Amino acid sequence: MNRRPFHFGEVVVLSLLFLIGGGLIYGSQFNREVGERMVQLLEKPFFSTILGAILVLAVALRLLGGLRKSRDVFIDYQSEGGSVGISTRAVQDFVERIGHEFAAVKKIETKLLPRRGGGIDLLAMVSVRAGNKIPELSQLMQQRIREGVRESLGLEDIGTITVRVKEIV
Repeated sequence: MNRRPFHFGEVVVLSLLFLIGGGLIYGSQFNREVGERMVQLLEKPFFSTILGAILVLAVALRLLGGLRKSRDVFIDYQSEGGSVGISTRAVQDFVERIGHEFAAVKKIETKLLPRRGGGIDLLAMVSVRAGNKIPELSQLMQQRIREGVRESLGLEDIGTITVRVKEIV
């Protein structure tokens, strides 16, 4: 869910770079005549300028893409009155609040993982206080998180809820 999609300009520039790189490899390894023609083209100022511009544009697009603020991703579902969207950050905060209901949990971090065909899986990484029965705690947390997300947020399509104990404190 956190992946930044490619934009049209990036796809075009990356495709051109792929074709140029593939042509250079093909020309140098498999067909010397093609390689010599490409070198002749690159010796002409017009073509070398275009190749340089493509390289600079590719780097600029990737850098600018990385500087954009990530937009909040929403999980959408249909309700009786229309469509409802809940931000993934809101779901993570909600699950973390549920985790803190357990006295044994000192710290919890969550991740939402999209599933193919829709729905989400949840990953909860917890720091547990020593002296607690981890298998029982994990099972109770999984049940409570599933119930809470279904009842309070209305999300029905929840796959696996994985609890990973990061540390015992």
